[in-house]
Amino acid sequence: MRLLQVNLRSLLLYSLILLIISIPVSFLSVRAILSEEIDESLSLQADQFTHHIQQFEYLDDLETDLGVIDQLSYNVHIKPGAEGPAAREYSTVSFYDSLEGETRPFRQLHTIITVKGKRYDLKVRTSLVDSQDLALAIGSVQVIVSILLTAGLLLINRRLAKRIWKPFYNTLERLRAFELDKSETIPLVESDIFEFNDLNKALSHLTEKSRMVYLNQKEFIENASHELQTPIAIFQSKLDALMQSPNLTQTEAETLMELEATAQRMSRLNKNLLLLSKIDNEQFLEKEPIELAALVQHQVNIQKPVAALHDIGIRTALEPLPLQANKTLLEVLITNLLNNAIRYSAEKEDIVITIHERTFSVSNKGKLLAIDFEKMKERFRKESTHPNSTGLGLAIVKKICDSCGYKMSYNFSNATHTFSIQF
Repeated sequence: MRLLQVNLRSLLLYSLILLIISIPVSFLSVRAILSEEIDESLSLQADQFTHHIQQFEYLDDLETDLGVIDQLSYNVHIKPGAEGPAAREYSTVSFYDSLEGETRPFRQLHTIITVKGKRYDLKVRTSLVDSQDLALAIGSVQVIVSILLTAGLLLINRRLAKRIWKPFYNTLERLRAFELDKSETIPLVESDIFEFNDLNKALSHLTEKSRMVYLNQKEFIENASHELQTPIAIFQSKLDALMQSPNLTQTEAETLMELEATAQRMSRLNKNLLLLSKIDNEQFLEKEPIELAALVQHQVNIQKPVAALHDIGIRTALEPLPLQANKTLLEVLITNLLNNAIRYSAEKEDIVITIHERTFSVSNKGKLLAIDFEKMKERFRKESTHPNSTGLGLAIVKKICDSCGYKMSYNFSNATHTFSIQF
């Protein structure tokens, strides 16, 4: 079945407009038809009355009889002495109805007839109340039918649109639930609409290609990190052996120290890449009861000597916060935020660490960063030129938050950087 090219909503709108226009047009048409029928009836009554009167022209007291007819008849009035052409004139007039006690509309035929050589003014009337009631009844029925038809069109449009677009919304829901880091393809449902089938095939091809690129990249990083462990360890051991040599000159010793710092940075970088790969592979699924305040205090005690080397103090205000989480990931998260605060904090300033209302925050004084928060969370994005910085600290924190369902936020106010994790 081909997807309809006509917009169903536009079609429904046009139908409603036609229905709205047709109601007054139909009402006026019915009134015109009834008015024409009434005029024909009045003309017939006038002809019959004239024919009947002319059969009694031999009566000497015909004029008296006509006067009596004028007085007694409710719908026929005849008076002598009329002048003017004998053309028939139709008009709508209103008269007081003594029986109903109200003014009512009438349709009237006015013409001139000749009886025994005398001209008479003849008026034949009929009430319009019944015809108007009939027109209103027909109009009411049409309005009701139009409402029912509109409701039916709306229902049909809704059901038809829902049935036609169901494959599209199914595909959309599966796309929203698709995660690139999962080793699963999108289960797309076959449809009897060709266009949706083509769309599903294109989406399947695109997502599968993206997933394979992502998995290959992740596998490459993991394999490269594993393969680099052994050369880096050998490199560091050789450097340690050279640094123990008693015949080193000052220049050689400085060169070896630089190589040692580079080797350590390579080792940290390799470990961080391995950690990211393990988080991507969901290798930290084990959870256990953890008291976050105690864990944070333990990490603070470890980092205090490092902070003291830079004349930086650490103050804490920790509320108890029990969690069900992976201890390794929490330790990495806390350590990376502390290291980041120490690295970017101004000298002789305190780092403030708080746990309040299920939110863990780390604040430090420092200058405004040149890159925004979103870019800071990207891998290998960093503000500092410090040799120990790998540019992966905040990227690892973000990855942990994403995998565990934590909410990470950043604020800079009054020369103070604040990173917060909401559990």
